[in-house]
Amino acid sequence: MRRSLLVLAFVPCALAAQTRRPITFDDFASVRGVSDPQLSPDVHSVLYAVRTTDVGANRRTTRTYVIPAEGGNPRVWPDGDTPANEARWSPDGRLIAYVGGGQLWIANADGGGKVQLTKLTGGASGPKWSPDGRHIAFVSGAYPACRSEQCNADSAKARETNKVKAHTADRLMYRHWTAWDEGQRSHLYVVRPNGEGLRDLIEGVRYDVPPPPFGGSEAYSWSPDGNDLAFTAKDATQDAAWSTDLNVYTVGLNGGAASVMTSANKGADQNPVYSPDGRFIAYASQARAGFESDKWRMMFLDRATGRSRELLPRWDRYAESYAFTADSRTLIIGAGDRGRDKFFRVALDGAGMAVSQRPEIIVSANNNTALDVGRDGRTLVWMRDAAHHPHEVMIGSTGAGSAMNERRLSHENDALMARLDLSPAEDFWYRGAAGDSVHGFVVRPPGFSAGRKYPVLLLIHGGPQGAWLDSWSGRWNYQMFAAPGYGLVFINPRGSTGYGQKFIDEITKDWSGKVYTDLMTGVNTALRRNPWMDSTRMGAAGGSYGGYMVNWIAGHSRRFKALASHAGVFNLESMYGATEELWFVDWEFGGPYWKTAAMRDQYRKNSPHLYAANFRTPMLVLHGELDYRVPYTEGLNLFTAYQRQGLPSRLVVFPDEGHWIGKPQNQQLWWKEMQGWMGRYLAPAAM
Repeated sequence: MRRSLLVLAFVPCALAAQTRRPITFDDFASVRGVSDPQLSPDVHSVLYAVRTTDVGANRRTTRTYVIPAEGGNPRVWPDGDTPANEARWSPDGRLIAYVGGGQLWIANADGGGKVQLTKLTGGASGPKWSPDGRHIAFVSGAYPACRSEQCNADSAKARETNKVKAHTADRLMYRHWTAWDEGQRSHLYVVRPNGEGLRDLIEGVRYDVPPPPFGGSEAYSWSPDGNDLAFTAKDATQDAAWSTDLNVYTVGLNGGAASVMTSANKGADQNPVYSPDGRFIAYASQARAGFESDKWRMMFLDRATGRSRELLPRWDRYAESYAFTADSRTLIIGAGDRGRDKFFRVALDGAGMAVSQRPEIIVSANNNTALDVGRDGRTLVWMRDAAHHPHEVMIGSTGAGSAMNERRLSHENDALMARLDLSPAEDFWYRGAAGDSVHGFVVRPPGFSAGRKYPVLLLIHGGPQGAWLDSWSGRWNYQMFAAPGYGLVFINPRGSTGYGQKFIDEITKDWSGKVYTDLMTGVNTALRRNPWMDSTRMGAAGGSYGGYMVNWIAGHSRRFKALASHAGVFNLESMYGATEELWFVDWEFGGPYWKTAAMRDQYRKNSPHLYAANFRTPMLVLHGELDYRVPYTEGLNLFTAYQRQGLPSRLVVFPDEGHWIGKPQNQQLWWKEMQGWMGRYLAPAAM
């Protein structure tokens, strides 16, 4: 019963009765990527973005839509000819700032009167209105030595036209994720809605706002009076490659020297949000320096005293996103919890203290992100997705109790979903390596029929401090893995987020130990509880740390018929010398490989390459050549070990991709290779 209800929660009953089929890559590429809901100040309308994919042209396009908050037909905004994204209402609701063609624009709320505000060499993104509507903050690329836009343009042109393309470096972090450091930085700018007053607020600094590679407009915010901005940055010091010391800074509207507010903490501090009454800056903080997966504590900085305190010291979850209601008496926090992203409500007293140390869950079904809180303090919009349904916009209202009057506002993917046979994620729990509870999911294959046996894929997540969620992915999509007729098992072993910090910590310096036991015990549990799973036809696939674990499995188990390692760590020593975020390997392995204890207890114990002589299971190796996080030579080394021993293996390298494969035609090939490889060894039995 519950399984059916989960499906119907996302698919109208009239559509659910239609004949369904497995998802194909064309279907996967046809999904309309809904994101970024924004409530109008009067809470009568909602803006949201829709990204579409053109596989033939190998590109994606984002447009903005507006829909009445009570529901109805959305219309493209500002018009059908303008790809607009990051659309943001002005405080009075009369204007909307947006990004188009990589520059900042403004238009009337009805879409008319479009005006381009910037023509910057470094582009523009992340617009945020000041509360008084007199300025818009955004970020753009700039060269720290420059004091004018002409200088930025000349510097960029000189680099582009120089026939010598050599990279030089005199310190680490010379490259990061997919890009070499060519001297440009992301800086925080402001401009008036009429295009005047354009200025770089942090002119000359060598740090980035937001910090790369994943930061966005959540990294900066306006004070309620519009006189200051708080932002996140990491100072460009010599130890940047092995330090996680992000800080919260403030800067005045007129620029000048920024003030660091969190220097006492040597862990990371990020994503400041002012309380509407102006008394506090809320931000997320990690206490342990050098550990990127420490608990993100919810902190309040008292602007009058400059002192910070933890709001919820006894709450064992990450503060991943957060927003105040207009009266400053409620904080809503988004956090991962047991395989799903949920929203929690914290009541605040007159002193800004939490009334209870147990935040109240107000939104928990499936997966929930991208919250926007209305000015009325009650209306919320957010994104919801699930393993069996892409993202759509939700709207709801909070009252005195915990119940939410929630409903789905957008229906961008209903027609496509009605044609597809997609199974929801089914939870299961079991006893793990430490005798504790470990959580996993099962997804049934399309066309499931009781009494039949189906091959099984074990999916292993990366991080390693990450988690599989009940969510729809544009990369490792559960339904695409299941489509050929496979049952899926995906587990959140120790190291996974959303189950408490102790559970997260237990993978550090033990990459191949208890987590391997958790995974194998989870597979055994899933097989025992699901007799339709065929234990003689199993494969395993993983990316990043998941690829590491696939490589480890290759040297320690013969139970799988096929393996696929994407961007997997293979040789811990070579990984240390070529990766860029050294804080990660320093923490996870106890320091560099030339430290005797780290070499003895980690590098020479937990490295998959040391067990290459045990390899027998056919291996597919996939990697992006622009992957500087796990350099693609790790994949080359793995493939060489297989080929030199005459073992079945295949190498697929994408020269124009990084840690993730994102371009439409590259994704098409990735799925063709993945499904083809597993199909070769796990072909479903005849009907």
